[in-house]
Amino acid sequence: MKKVNGMEFNVRKTMTELVGAFAVTWLVFGITVLTKDAGGAQVMATATIPATHVVGLGLASVAGVLAMAIAWMAFKGADILPPVTWMKHMSNTDNLSDVDAWINTVITLVAQIIGAALAIFLMAEITADYVTYAQAYPGGQDAWAFDAMSVASIVAAGAVLGHISTKVDSVWAMPVAVMAMAGIINFESAADMASMIMNDTGDMMAVAVPWIVDGICVGAGALIGGMIDENLPGEEE
Repeated sequence: MKKVNGMEFNVRKTMTELVGAFAVTWLVFGITVLTKDAGGAQVMATATIPATHVVGLGLASVAGVLAMAIAWMAFKGADILPPVTWMKHMSNTDNLSDVDAWINTVITLVAQIIGAALAIFLMAEITADYVTYAQAYPGGQDAWAFDAMSVASIVAAGAVLGHISTKVDSVWAMPVAVMAMAGIINFESAADMASMIMNDTGDMMAVAVPWIVDGICVGAGALIGGMIDENLPGEEE
């Protein structure tokens, strides 16, 4: 732990987040590559012809669960996934008024993007079939729009995720929970941000807003879930 202008800065945790995000992006999230037709010619990636496949274990899979569990064991103390960072930050009410805690959370989120960007760069250099952000979204992404039910679902998922994180003492609990909620929470938001920044910053708001808002919703859910749990009556003796 080092102090920079009076603020405590955990260099080891920052580097662990960066390397952890690199490993998970490379092995689990992977990249999308173009497929080939029967004649061996390259098939162009378009919005109407999904001639692509993902090279990676995939988060919502048994292999993804194993990989995440190993990653959290290997990079002990790292959040790796942005929603997990928000969950841990906001579930502790003391952090909400702690400037140093907010700064370190932002540093953690940035480190995750850098780690993901390095993994994407490496994978893109290895294969010429890499689908760039511009190819995947030739017309750009739609701007983020508020949807009450989607927000409520993310908040509820955050409450469940926070409860599992604090109450279940098993290295497999969080990976399984993440796999189960992969369709509700965007755990790949750091990789999305990295891909967008590296390829086309024109969609900055379309990608950055859900990266922030979804993370805050997960954190709010964890905070609300923790408050409810604390106020539940104990077991009668």
